[in-house]
Amino acid sequence: MDVLSGARAFVAVAHRRSFSAAAHDERTTQPVVSRRVAALEAQLGGALLERSTRQVSLTPMGAALLGHAQGLLGAERSLLDAAASHLRGAIRLLVPGDLNPARWAALRLRALGAGADVEIEENDRERRSLRFRLGEVDAAILPVETARADWIVPLGLAQATDRIRPLTLAVLRPTRALGPRAASRIAVLEEDASAQLMSVARAAAAESGLAAHQVYASASVVSALTGALAGDDWVLCARDQAAAWGLQWFGLRELDVARAYRLESRTPDGGKLFNTALRREIAAALGVVSLDQP
Repeated sequence: MDVLSGARAFVAVAHRRSFSAAAHDERTTQPVVSRRVAALEAQLGGALLERSTRQVSLTPMGAALLGHAQGLLGAERSLLDAAASHLRGAIRLLVPGDLNPARWAALRLRALGAGADVEIEENDRERRSLRFRLGEVDAAILPVETARADWIVPLGLAQATDRIRPLTLAVLRPTRALGPRAASRIAVLEEDASAQLMSVARAAAAESGLAAHQVYASASVVSALTGALAGDDWVLCARDQAAAWGLQWFGLRELDVARAYRLESRTPDGGKLFNTALRREIAAALGVVSLDQP
């Protein structure tokens, strides 16, 4: 059977909670959608949708497999996009997320002006590395050790504060009056939360008298910014990010950490393009403080 057609019909019905509405979205008829879902259920060995009520609902099996069906359709879309990019001669580039998207748009416009079509996609650190190793893209900006880096982006602590004086980690030490759990924490974003950086940050914090729980890997940027915007906690980030988020940024001598990036390319044309015309645009997008870096 055509598993993709069945998955597409199943996902459409699950989202719309109606076979007729799903048929309208898929530009087909209700009997066709029903047959495709039934064929998929037969293939999988169980019911995916509950049809006994006026509104269609997911069965326990349907709820368990919906994400897998969506992933299958996403993989199909990725395959088609990759084929279209190849035929168009586009270069697919993976970049870090949670940066200024306008900078990446400027990079793409510069590439178009140079006669190259660069498709830019934001991914987290681990996803970029995995997809590049699997050969899914032409180029990627990947984290590396400082000695191999093309670009280095210093990190500091940021918060919504009116503080003017330089910041030191000692300021964040727990006090008897507030208690250890009331002390400000340092949120490390996913892009930076490697085992090595976390180890360095926690060691620096401990040397300054901070408690172990005060340095943590944040589950999301939104979560980290909630504390920083409230003036309760601090977020470890680049100066450029802090400015975009409306936060005051402080570099710390005791916490000398940075993002180190290298551009890896699978094609000579891609490497030549990124190493000449677009190098400064990449540096600006990454938040490199000094564009004197190559």
